[in-house]
Amino acid sequence: MSPTVCPDGASQGATSEGHFAAEAPVLRVAALRTEFATAAGIVPVVDGVDFALARGEVLGIVGESGSGKSVTAYSILGLVEPPGRVTGGRVLLGDIDLLALPPEALAAIRGARVSMVFQDPMMSLNPVLRVDTQIIEALRAHGSIGRHDAHARAADALARVGIAAPEERLRSYPHELSGGMRQRVCIAIAMLHQPEVIIADEPTTALDVTIQAQILSEMQALCASSGTALLWITHDLSVVASFADRVCVMYAGRIVESGPVDVVIGAPRHPYTRGLLDSVPALAAGGRRLAPIPGMPLAPADLDAGCAFRHRCARASERCALAPDETFPAPGRTLRCHHPLDRAADRDS
Repeated sequence: MSPTVCPDGASQGATSEGHFAAEAPVLRVAALRTEFATAAGIVPVVDGVDFALARGEVLGIVGESGSGKSVTAYSILGLVEPPGRVTGGRVLLGDIDLLALPPEALAAIRGARVSMVFQDPMMSLNPVLRVDTQIIEALRAHGSIGRHDAHARAADALARVGIAAPEERLRSYPHELSGGMRQRVCIAIAMLHQPEVIIADEPTTALDVTIQAQILSEMQALCASSGTALLWITHDLSVVASFADRVCVMYAGRIVESGPVDVVIGAPRHPYTRGLLDSVPALAAGGRRLAPIPGMPLAPADLDAGCAFRHRCARASERCALAPDETFPAPGRTLRCHHPLDRAADRDS
């Protein structure tokens, strides 16, 4: 069920136990800007990103490679390394601005109140440590706990993410597990402290579709039961269509369209969103030829002040040499486009 977005940015999500009351967002990102120093000069890779995430909500961020999705996630958690740096905006976890915290205070929050699941579990897990050691270390990093209790919690964490025979798997090394099991271990570690927010950066991209569907279902159930908000980063709109409550479509470091997932996918207003939908076989109408987006995204260093998508857009005009302002075509929706699609008339053309 899609949440109702309130005028003040609060939203109303749903869980298996009913509806959450309208409340302030658990995470609010406002005017986030991240730049990289390059030989061509200072390049903005995330340029004024805004979104809010409510308790128990699943928000998808979609876009092609290089659109700034992962850098947005790393910026939220203070994981951007030189030559990149966050140069503006706010990231509010409740009343705490994560961007204003010293490194030690942010490290105490990272993993406890906000967790992240990365794309490649073999880059997250230590190959020379058993699974139980890694989970117990994650438990002890944010609190004192005895080894016996920690072992019991580790086994329970694996069972919650669908791993059979968890006691046996705890004694395994990462290379002894399948890709799906390794990613489940990473999800279990992310859920250990019942965080308020989990950021998942394309965690199922390398998995086959059957395992992907299982993990999506398990994560959705875990977040719904605990009230954890989930920020799901992906290039696959078909995943978002079946999984998220709301979606933000990102291009060249900016969110160009956002809103309830069924509304955005059912009636996209931005030509880029339409192009992404037309490129997905699972969402294409039967018997209709796929229509890929022409060209390639410009490198960040080649972007100018105009609409970044105009070089690939059939609707572009001279007006698109100026950056479009953000508009609000309907409650809970945002759009950046000088020539938006006219709903059904453009969808069927």
